[in-house]
Amino acid sequence: QALSPRPVVAVRCQEGQLVVTVSRDLFGTGRPVRVTELSLGTASCPPLSPNAAQGFVTFVAALHECGSTLKVTPDSLIYRTTLFYKPTRSGNPLIVRATPAEVPIECHYPRRSNVSSGAVRPTWAPFRSTVAAEERLRFSLRLMDDEWSKERLSNGFQLGDSLRFQADVASEGHVPLRLFVDQCVATATPDGSSSPRYAFIDRAG
Repeated sequence: QALSPRPVVAVRCQEGQLVVTVSRDLFGTGRPVRVTELSLGTASCPPLSPNAAQGFVTFVAALHECGSTLKVTPDSLIYRTTLFYKPTRSGNPLIVRATPAEVPIECHYPRRSNVSSGAVRPTWAPFRSTVAAEERLRFSLRLMDDEWSKERLSNGFQLGDSLRFQADVASEGHVPLRLFVDQCVATATPDGSSSPRYAFIDRAG
């Protein structure tokens, strides 16, 4: 049984970083491209130092590096970057190199617990390579003591007391996230819709 050929461009979305492996025979012509002609992202990040005997190069970058962009949707965090092939001009005018090519790459991180990866083949027209990796985000809201050093043991207060809340999100391997609190109310019972109720934060902050 014949082995499946190595994909021309393979992407792995990992926790906090992405790994892009590129065949130097980028167009399947048997003529390897130069390592210096390949870069990742608008910041033109170079690949890891390649072995001359290897037929592929590898890029490793944190999700926020190399000029990548982040799009936030209700279900996912989507990190986008691009693999660039920019051929250098030959000194011999009879040698005509290929035109530049781009391979868009995406990593999706929904709020579940599954990881998958795929591979793409570059063409002259830009196209999309989508690789999904999924992760859970954990949120917490705590009452803190007067020194902000530890969690407050009691949730009872007297009229005029100051309340110190700390909201957190555990982003694991992600780039730092900013957490917004849209609404916060105080009630005499655990039921947030009961009366009387006092709004500390409203109108989306």
